[in-house]
Amino acid sequence: MGVLHSVFLVLLPMVYLVVWATYMWLFLKDHPLARRLATRLALTAVVLDLAAEIHQAFELQRLPMGSPLEFMGLLAWALLATYLVIEKRLGAKNTGFLITGMAFLLRFLSSALTRPVHEASPFLSDPGFAGHAVLILLAYTALSLSFLYAILYLILARQLMRRQFGLLFRRLPSLDILERMSIGGVELGLPLLFLALCLGHLWMYDLAERVSPEMAAMLSPWDPKILATWVIFLAYVAGLAGYHFLGWRGRRMNIMAVVGYLTVMAAMGAIQHFFPSFHKFRPDPARAETGLLREGPAAADHLQVPGGRG
Repeated sequence: MGVLHSVFLVLLPMVYLVVWATYMWLFLKDHPLARRLATRLALTAVVLDLAAEIHQAFELQRLPMGSPLEFMGLLAWALLATYLVIEKRLGAKNTGFLITGMAFLLRFLSSALTRPVHEASPFLSDPGFAGHAVLILLAYTALSLSFLYAILYLILARQLMRRQFGLLFRRLPSLDILERMSIGGVELGLPLLFLALCLGHLWMYDLAERVSPEMAAMLSPWDPKILATWVIFLAYVAGLAGYHFLGWRGRRMNIMAVVGYLTVMAAMGAIQHFFPSFHKFRPDPARAETGLLREGPAAADHLQVPGGRG
């Protein structure tokens, strides 16, 4: 572990904590100084974290996603970065304490519990796979934020129905803004998901030319996880079209968003555990010994992406 990486491990959780504290100050007091500082501090955290991830990638010669803890660190960055895009589009900062709080927790755990990864996926050194994995991470992070804003919409709508005008009612954005933030998450996530799918297909066909016939026969665009991801993409496209062209709005739309997201997560989990798929990226020493890749045994491992996505 290099000196600069050790500095980042200490510095980043502190920066994320300051960002969360500023957004919490904004939520509780709506102070003008907090409103001015919050986005700038969050942007600073995103840039610093990106620099740390790039440095670690060069140091390890792979995408830093080789363990659950490395994945959590990258997820913290993705969460804050995608949130800032949505915040910038709509100018609503009062929900930032939730997202920055989750990002701080992920970054703190990743830094505090970090340990060397002795056996990481060789695919993480492949630029095509690394790009696919990062795009998938950003896409699902954006869709997760859409889910969170739909939940906030339903909570605020329930408070209005019950005439419970507490702190959340006073500080959260209006129902219209929350709905637009939820839709904004989908509008951000769908192009990223489409690019991830396209890059994944290109990478798969390129990989088929570099592996043994046995391994190449396992690579298929009809893989259950790939098909499920295309179904997810088309379902979100249909929902977005309904919002823009069919007038789908309000409580029912947000209930659909919540149920749809939970269904997606359950379906992907079931496919991950119960259906055969080449989309597994966990090192398998026995498979490595067979030398599936013509370029060398070490690159033949059948692997699984940390976090179960990709």
